[in-house]
Amino acid sequence: FLHLAKILSLAANDVRIKILYLLEEENELCPCDVADILRMTVPAVSQHFKKMKDGNIVKSRRMGQTIYYSLKADNLKILKPLFKHITQVVKEDAL
Repeated sequence: FLHLAKILSLAANDVRIKILYLLEEENELCPCDVADILRMTVPAVSQHFKKMKDGNIVKSRRMGQTIYYSLKADNLKILKPLFKHITQVVKEDAL
């Protein structure tokens, strides 16, 4: 329950849930890509990634100067039903 509460508390922020959703859709993104998609600054997106990395929700890898983030597999199992619901709501709203 503690692990679930930690994930949900970090995902409760509207920007972070969008980032997590994007990571689930794309598998891996850098802060500059997310900043472009969400029309935010790279430093703002990087702060959200830092909180999620510190919270052990995402993992990172460096390629040259760029850091790429992805969801940790065990957290994806928890978040996937939430993402499925979000996708369904978006589709219904589009109708």
